[in-house]
Amino acid sequence: MDEPKVDEPKVDELKALCMKCRNAENKPTMQVMKNPRVEETEGKGGSTRYSAKGQCSQCDGNMFKFLSKDDAMKLKNAA
Repeated sequence: MDEPKVDEPKVDELKALCMKCRNAENKPTMQVMKNPRVEETEGKGGSTRYSAKGQCSQCDGNMFKFLSKDDAMKLKNAA
């Protein structure tokens, strides 16, 4: 039997929580990030942390999301 394929998120559709776009319960909503750029910062213990910064596609507010190393490299290579 074939194993079901896991849907990988498309790089051009990186989603993150937007703090400005709120639902009826006043909770942040998931929105698509425009113009994501990958940043590397030093974490605890000398490890490298990867993150994406960009703008919300709905309200143009700033967005931030931590990424795995694999996702960060995919995003960098796609740009």
